Amino acid sequence: MNVNTLLPASGVGFVTNNRGPSGKFQFGQKSTIDAAKAVGTAWHELNADHPFSIGQISLKGGGVMPPHHSHRVGLDVDVRPMRTDGANQPVNITDSAYDRAATTALITLWWKKAPVQSLFFNDPTVIAAGLSQFVNGHHHHFHARLRARGATIRIGDRGSDVAEVQAKLGLEPDGRFGPVTQDAVEQFQTEHDLVPDGVVGPKTWAALGIL
Repeated sequence: MNVNTLLPASGVGFVTNNRGPSGKFQFGQKSTIDAAKAVGTAWHELNADHPFSIGQISLKGGGVMPPHHSHRVGLDVDVRPMRTDGANQPVNITDSAYDRAATTALITLWWKKAPVQSLFFNDPTVIAAGLSQFVNGHHHHFHARLRARGATIRIGDRGSDVAEVQAKLGLEPDGRFGPVTQDAVEQFQTEHDLVPDGVVGPKTWAALGIL
């Protein structure tokens, strides 16, 4: 675990909040910070005038960061919902200033451009769309939990790391690990003298030559 990459105070497509002195609360694994920047770049192409706002990630080196139960290993990213006025200010899903459409689009982009393991946000519409899960305390921000670079992925997973594997295998990189992707992984594993279990673990990642 190497939690020593600091997210800049702002960048293409994003700003920050709850940063703490000298960015104390916004350290992450390099893959996490790279993913956040990738989402920012993609968001900027669609919404150049309205950057999204990233909150707390982890402390430098990781470890306990009260009041969070997670945010210990540089893979958890808090993001403010979008506002109709574009301001970098808190907003709750019940507030009139909450922009549901923009927030839904932003969450969708996180699923596409980052190696998202799970995402927590309490807007019922977003949950119904299969984009988030309900967790107490997530009415005023969404929480993207990412996978580390090279983490094992399998059928049912989504995210940018899935899309990388798909592209390498000559599939449409839609970022969804379904039966077609599983079959392609199994075929690749067979061709490279690996156990054809359809799961992309350390040996399969190495054989793919992506990392």
